Parts: sequence; structure tokens; C-alpha cells
Amino acid sequence: MTGRSESPDQRLSLADLHHVGVVVPDLERAAAEVERIYGTPVVLFDETRFTCRIRGVEQTVVQRIGLTAGPPHLELLRAVRGSEIWAPVPGIHHLGFVVDDLAGAASEWEQAGAPVWMAGVRRGICPAGATYHRDPLGQVFELLDRALADSMASRLDHSGPIG
Repeated sequence: MTGRSESPDQRLSLADLHHVGVVVPDLERAAAEVERIYGTPVVLFDETRFTCRIRGVEQTVVQRIGLTAGPPHLELLRAVRGSEIWAPVPGIHHLGFVVDDLAGAASEWEQAGAPVWMAGVRRGICPAGATYHRDPLGQVFELLDRALADSMASRLDHSGPIG
């Protein structure tokens, strides 16, 4: 790609949608409401420490998520106080897509005008695991590397529903 107006070679397709992410202030309550309203249980995972770069500044946050069966999954993310990334917004926070080459896809989307807003860092390597992008219309999407998507599915398979 040579210019910002070109479309990335690694186009996103709804057929590749992994999850719809919603940031919520109360994870347990949101999970209970999803199950009550939609009849779909949400598996709540333990807290994890996540190292990332937000607008180029490295930081570590403590995050906790819930996930429904899928794909596509409904991903509930607990709000992180003071974070511009994990702050509640009305409705859907982001759409998450699985890609085979995270660094290549993230670069292509940046060149197309959807810069990396947040990128995971693992053992000093960035991007790792996932990147969040904001497109020119202001919508947020996540690119999720296949290894992380598989790891999430494995955690879902070994967890029980909320109790």
C-alpha cells in the first residue's frame, strides 16, 4: 500500500468476527443481565495483568473479562478507572476480528487511516496479542492474533458458567 486512501489488503469480514466487546462498570451484574435477558451464560475469567501501549505510552492494567460461547462471542470487559481504552460507552465498544499476521494487519490499517490506539506488549514486543484501532468514522475495532483467540477459547472450555 502506498497511501492512506487505499484499503488494507487484509480486509475485515463479518465472517471473521470473533467478538463484540462491551465495556461495563459492573462485570458480575452485566453477566447476570446477559444471561437473564438473552438466556446465554457468561463465563467470568480471573483478573489478569495486561501490558500495553496506549498512544505509544507503555502501561500495565488489571483487567477482567467475561465471554459467552461462540464465535462470535459477546465479550464483557470490566471498566478500568482512568483508562481511555476500557471506559464504558453507550452500546458496543468494539468489534474484534481474528487475524493471522497481527503486525502486518495493524500496519496496513494504520496506513489506511485507522491508527493503532492500543497495542499489547509481550516480552518487549509490540504489537503482541491484540491491537485496537479507531477508523476515520470513529468506530473502534480490535485485531486479535489467532494464538490469543485460541487461548481465550481454551480458557472458555475449561471454565464453568457463573454461579
